[in-house]
Amino acid sequence: NKHFSIPFKDSNGYGESIARLSNMLGGGVIVQRFGDLVRGRRSTPSRIAESFVTPTLAATPGDLSLVIPKRILDGIIEMIYALDKIAPGTANDDTLLYGVEVKFYNMEVEIDDNLETIHKGLYVIGDCSGVTHSLSHASASGVYVARKILAKRGA
Repeated sequence: NKHFSIPFKDSNGYGESIARLSNMLGGGVIVQRFGDLVRGRRSTPSRIAESFVTPTLAATPGDLSLVIPKRILDGIIEMIYALDKIAPGTANDDTLLYGVEVKFYNMEVEIDDNLETIHKGLYVIGDCSGVTHSLSHASASGVYVARKILAKRGA
């Protein structure tokens, strides 16, 4: 999730441009070895094939640094090195990184604290609600609203 400062207002356009770059450079999902990324070179089909880690998703070998903005990519690399301290091997040269996934969260429906719209009895829940940002939050929103409805009915 990226918050922009003034005067930047088009976070959706920014996300769309990143997705377009990925599609342009790799035809969709790109896979890159961590070792190639930190050395500033793109992964090739032969480097992926020779890796210790076998890809589990269909993706095009490439260079994520041509798609992901530097500040975000630096954060990802820093996180992988930090994870390596508690889960040794995470920063292995053959660790595979897949990208990119771009999500858009646009809450356009007015709701109250109970996730109820201005239309009495109509609630906004789930992954497509614009309120939640993960499947676990989406599931929890459904449970939350179900409990609220049951409480109203006295069940």
